[in-house]
Formats: sequence, structure tokens, C-alpha cells
Amino acid sequence: MPKIRIKSVQCTTPDEIDKDEMYLKMDGKKIWPEGERYHRVDTGDVSSVNLDLEVKEGWNEIEVWDFDFVSANNLLGVFKFKVDLTPGDYSTSMKLLERDSTASYLLFWEILDKDGNSVT
Repeated sequence: MPKIRIKSVQCTTPDEIDKDEMYLKMDGKKIWPEGERYHRVDTGDVSSVNLDLEVKEGWNEIEVWDFDFVSANNLLGVFKFKVDLTPGDYSTSMKLLERDSTASYLLFWEILDKDGNSVT
């Protein structure tokens, strides 16, 4: 299986006025931030993720969630990206899923070589 590295996530526009309490999920499991419920982000913030994952070749998805203290957490959107065996750097825009949301995020990621090393 190919290996990727999630390098960072950039919040272009948060969903909430007072910052988003954002976290990432893949295949129904929270993958980031590790050891915390969420990571607070605001307009323009670039958050270092630095997470290596084994993924299937072809289309993959990472969900962007907003943690809520009072009500159910909100699925803001999803990063859909295609993984092949070509190492290198990539970026993906979030597809917005939450109705009436203003959220906008970018995912910066890399396909690692066959030995799991960065080529950049």
C-alpha cells in the first residue's frame, strides 16, 4: 500500500466567527490532532500535522470536523484525493458539506517513495 504524509492543513476561512475547533477523521476514526480533542484555527492559520498514513491506491478521503461543546460535532467537509505510486507534493481543497457554512480548508500532503521516505 502507498504511504502518504499529511504535512499541514490551512484554514482559509473558518466556519465560526471565534475560530474553529477542527479535527480530522479517516475511515471513521479520528487521526489528528493526536492527544487532543481538536485544534483551534482561524483565517490563514497553517497547522503542521506531520502524520504518515498507509492508504489504498486510488481515491481517498479525509474528513474535516468541527468540535462542538453543546451540540453534535459538525462535518464541515472532505478532502478527496487520488493516490498513485508517483512520489511528490500535492495539495487538495476541501469540498464543503455543511449547509450554510463558510468554511474553507486546504490539505498539503505528499506521496512517499516505496521505502516511506520523502522525495522533497
